[in-house]
Amino acid sequence: MPDAIEVRSADALIARLLEELQISLASVNQQLLVKLADLKKVLAADYRMVPGMPPAPMIGELSRIIERDIRSRFAGLSSGWNKDDLLRHLARVFGPREIEVRAEPYRRGAGLALRGFFCRAEVSKRAKFVIFLNSAHPPAVVAATFGHELGHYLYGSMVTETSAFNAFIEGSFTRHLSDESELFADCLVALAAYDRPTLNRIVARETGSPADRWITLFKEIHRLIDSRYQLNLAPGRLANLSRIGYLTAMIHFFKLRRALFQLNGL
Repeated sequence: MPDAIEVRSADALIARLLEELQISLASVNQQLLVKLADLKKVLAADYRMVPGMPPAPMIGELSRIIERDIRSRFAGLSSGWNKDDLLRHLARVFGPREIEVRAEPYRRGAGLALRGFFCRAEVSKRAKFVIFLNSAHPPAVVAATFGHELGHYLYGSMVTETSAFNAFIEGSFTRHLSDESELFADCLVALAAYDRPTLNRIVARETGSPADRWITLFKEIHRLIDSRYQLNLAPGRLANLSRIGYLTAMIHFFKLRRALFQLNGL
């Protein structure tokens, strides 16, 4: 299994990924270069050794929570993610704060660079954990952001985290690798999106050189995410800046999921 790509090989792999996405190198501007730099770092990182990886007991508990408390009440990431029975159950078990979700399309200011955020607040004299989701993104991205922010809610219940606010900004995945709370939140998304049978099916298709295996993985991951969670990276559907950002997210969550299996057997 390819866990990391040598930095010198990452450029060639990125060129192949751009070819798969039908993005011409001549069209790459400064903004896109920033996105590609983040993708390169994600490809080059060995996720088994990143400093922000939460301890095994915490990840084991998260896995049990997903199976016991989330998956049974939450059939699919791309539809019905804001289920009252799920939110009430999590608040009852992991409170004391109630969970409130607000979603609306947001394109002003930071625009699509903002995926969502949470804040701990008092609303009508009730302690709330408020999640804001930018629904201008595709459904899969909104759902992944929802899962990430739920991860912060659970992390706070485990370690008594008290920070009032946290944002989930597109392109920040490499910063997550050194931040335990961010990577824990990402672990919820990775574990929920890829159960063991799905993970096994994807990695079983890896053949050829490391670069060839990553191209195969990209195609398999994209096929899965698009069919289950609605994220089509085909040309003409989304801006190239978003396509590269979403590609980086797909690879980040998959590499994290595989690292959790390799480290913890989950």
